[in-house]
Amino acid sequence: MTYDELLVKIDSMEMRYKNEEPRRNALRAVVELHKPEPRLDETLIRKKVMVCGHCWFNKITWEQAYRYSYPCPTIQAIEKELM
Repeated sequence: MTYDELLVKIDSMEMRYKNEEPRRNALRAVVELHKPEPRLDETLIRKKVMVCGHCWFNKITWEQAYRYSYPCPTIQAIEKELM
């Protein structure tokens, strides 16, 4: 699922109880924090890759950066629970 599709799915979640709106807003905030961003691979490959902007911020080397390709583990976990 794309980033935009995930936001639409969260926004369209049915709220049965009054206290569910803050939870939905919190989930949306996490997804917005883990937004995909294009980066140019600085290794010999020199290709454009999509990475998680939040997870990418703490990377040290390009080898580590591939762990933060989009969707990152956080987004994968959210998508899994929303299926």
